[in-house]
Amino acid sequence: MTEELKKSCETQNQLYTLKNIFIHMNVNSKFNYRDLIIFIVPVLIFSLYLYIYNPGVLTAASFSQLHQIATGKFTGAYPILHTLIEIICLKIYASPASIGAFQIVVFSLIWMLICNYHRDDSKSDSNEFVLQFFVTLIICLIPINAVYSITLSSNILFSYAILFLCFLIKVMIDRNGQIGNKLAIALGVTLAFISGLNNFGIFISIISLALIIAYLFKKNASRDTLIKFGVITVACIFLITALGMIYHVDGTGNSNFPANDAFEDGVNLANAKNQFFTSVNDVPRENFENSTSANLKTDKFKSLNSFVDLTRENIILDGLLNSPIVYVILSIILLGFIYFKTNSEEIFLIFIPNLLNMIICLATGQNNLYSNLLVCYLIIIILVNMWPNLNSQRSATPAPVRNEEPVKITQKPEGYHPIESEITQSQDEYQYVEYELEELTLDDGKDQKVEYENGGSDLVDEILNEIKNEKK
Repeated sequence: MTEELKKSCETQNQLYTLKNIFIHMNVNSKFNYRDLIIFIVPVLIFSLYLYIYNPGVLTAASFSQLHQIATGKFTGAYPILHTLIEIICLKIYASPASIGAFQIVVFSLIWMLICNYHRDDSKSDSNEFVLQFFVTLIICLIPINAVYSITLSSNILFSYAILFLCFLIKVMIDRNGQIGNKLAIALGVTLAFISGLNNFGIFISIISLALIIAYLFKKNASRDTLIKFGVITVACIFLITALGMIYHVDGTGNSNFPANDAFEDGVNLANAKNQFFTSVNDVPRENFENSTSANLKTDKFKSLNSFVDLTRENIILDGLLNSPIVYVILSIILLGFIYFKTNSEEIFLIFIPNLLNMIICLATGQNNLYSNLLVCYLIIIILVNMWPNLNSQRSATPAPVRNEEPVKITQKPEGYHPIESEITQSQDEYQYVEYELEELTLDDGKDQKVEYENGGSDLVDEILNEIKNEKK
């Protein structure tokens, strides 16, 4: 066999193995202490920010939404679903800190699920958990992630929902479109939350719903699955949309307030609060509207604030750690790498919800691009899961192959479509070197699948016998 064919065989075997690894990733891992560690890392680091920036990062828009809660008069400036979430948090603990704590828990749970899914704990020699731990630690030490986790804005939970939707799409791809009840419900509820957490989220939900249904249809999902998923999603979106009518939301409202530095005003609550109440010529009605920065003049506040400002004011660090466009470029590069290694075009589907959000932001002038960072982190975790398999494939010793010229076979028995394949020839011994399923159509119009692997089918045996007879 020629060197060129030998390399081609090795490459085919590698791609076949990697594609199966990609499709059949771990989906049944039980929760254990590793998941608890992954969960605790963001909880501890983000809670430190919440403690020092107590009761959180609140802009003038944050106080505007809190004032709506205090007065009971809701406007379209803020998604009613997010306002209701804040009301529930304030009922539990009447401080904006409760909302920040809720957001920390939401992110930590989503991240724990992502890491659990992309880790196989059954392998004793696997270093996936160690890699996941350090990736998680680095992500949590990047100040923008901690600051956003305690910022009172509907855009934060909206970005977390985008991240979770991209993850669920990845699960759907791994299952080859065969979604069960749990995944259908999770997808439907997540799409509904996206529609309810942003005034333009409905467009992302509807387009994503259409694309997911198209993907399921392409994968021959049952009619019951398609109907069930569509009904669940539409029903959830309708229920969330109906909240606006139930709570008599006024369609007007403004959530934009001028600020020299939204972050500095957000951590100095006195500035943000005065800015809002002066603009509406009103006063606080509830105690949670009178929140002040508990640690504003303390050394611990100054130290943490200096660290955060370092990454905000340094051009290089700000570009590398905080710039959405940098993360978009990195995501595209990583997705391209995964496609190159797995030959699976479907991997690009996980980026669609984030791409839709980017398009809407550009069209409407919104500055809600935090999901770019989160989706990039998801792609990194996917690579972390694949990396040990990539290394094992590189280091694996290829099977010995005879060094003879291949005989090209392009003819198949009558009634079959010709499919080119290669078989090595040596003293009446033959070795089949193609590994894939081909769909063939018989004369009677029926489809049947024939597997070509190591000469393991009757069709291949017939072809080999024909070659032997001709040679004799």
